[in-house]
Amino acid sequence: MLQDRNNRVRRWGSTSVTAIVVLVLFILFIFAVRWFRSEPVVEESVVSSIANVLKPDPISQAVIDGAIDTKSREATLNWVATGERVGAATRGEKDDRYYFEMRASLSEIDREVSYYQVWLLSLLPYDFFSLGEMVTDEEGYFVLEWEAPNDEDYSSYTQVIVTVNQYEGSSDPGTHLVEGEFGN
Repeated sequence: MLQDRNNRVRRWGSTSVTAIVVLVLFILFIFAVRWFRSEPVVEESVVSSIANVLKPDPISQAVIDGAIDTKSREATLNWVATGERVGAATRGEKDDRYYFEMRASLSEIDREVSYYQVWLLSLLPYDFFSLGEMVTDEEGYFVLEWEAPNDEDYSSYTQVIVTVNQYEGSSDPGTHLVEGEFGN
């Protein structure tokens, strides 16, 4: 009888140890699944200034110079919606100053309410500015002539964009209607 009692205690002891081990393994399994399914932690690098990001290093500048045509003098202007050619733009230097000229056949708009505005865009570093409002010449073409107010070089601004803006609206660029790129 004593031996039977010892066997029962031993069975209960091994059963309870087995149950505890299974419970611990189950808890470890749950934590492992949660860890496996969790999003990876991404370490963010801190940049002291945005100017450091936008300014290319000498190696990337050489690649940029090869990839972006800063020497081209003409750009073909096309409607964004249809791809139809509507005009051309030229650029260069006159009297040691950058100049830009453009002529386009654009649809007539209500000039009391809106106007066509020309923008130059630089991809690297990203920047844009307005050249101003287009006017019509004696033949009915929309034209713009712009000369840089200083002796700064704008040859890195390779994209031409024409938007329609409202006089009473925002001065930010509106919807791109016409686009062109020097070198393409």
